[in-house]
Amino acid sequence: MDKITNIDKFNISEFIVTNLVTILVVYLSALIFGSVKDLVGQPVWLQIGAVTMSYLLFGYRVFFGIFIGILLSGYFVWGWPGSSLNWSQAFAGSIAPLLAIQTMKLFKLSSFYEDKKLIFEHIIFLAILAAVYNTSLKLFVNTTFRNSILYPDLPPREIDIASFVQSYFFGDIVGGVAFIFILALIVSPFMSYFRQKNN
Repeated sequence: MDKITNIDKFNISEFIVTNLVTILVVYLSALIFGSVKDLVGQPVWLQIGAVTMSYLLFGYRVFFGIFIGILLSGYFVWGWPGSSLNWSQAFAGSIAPLLAIQTMKLFKLSSFYEDKKLIFEHIIFLAILAAVYNTSLKLFVNTTFRNSILYPDLPPREIDIASFVQSYFFGDIVGGVAFIFILALIVSPFMSYFRQKNN
């Protein structure tokens, strides 16, 4: 009976630690470039790389850490007022890289590791796919979801869709690839350890 209790405590403590680490990494990735302009993507959006890397390293169980990290970034770095739209944007940013990872696994495009090492070519494709999902979800949240569900009584928000997609997509790809490659080179042995442990 004691062994079962110890295993449960270890799993809970591991869950808490991985989520705390994820909150810190996601929040710090937002601090690097500071405040952002509404509806304009950053030239280098490191946070999507932090989120993607967190999912690759720890799996879907760090979703709450990612979501909280993005919310904290919104409130303390970007000056969000805390509206339902902000929460929706945070949710979209939290699930976009997870959807990209699951899509690649579903279609058997990659397991992301070979001989306990990351396959960098697959990580580049993952960054592009995560950028597609993130840009699409953010566009949906800021147009259809905002105008039809959150604030139907307000005038619809006018967005230059071409400019929005271009700026978000480019910043997501550059930031995703930059963060993932830098972090992967630094913590590659650490990632291999966690991947073995989770399989």
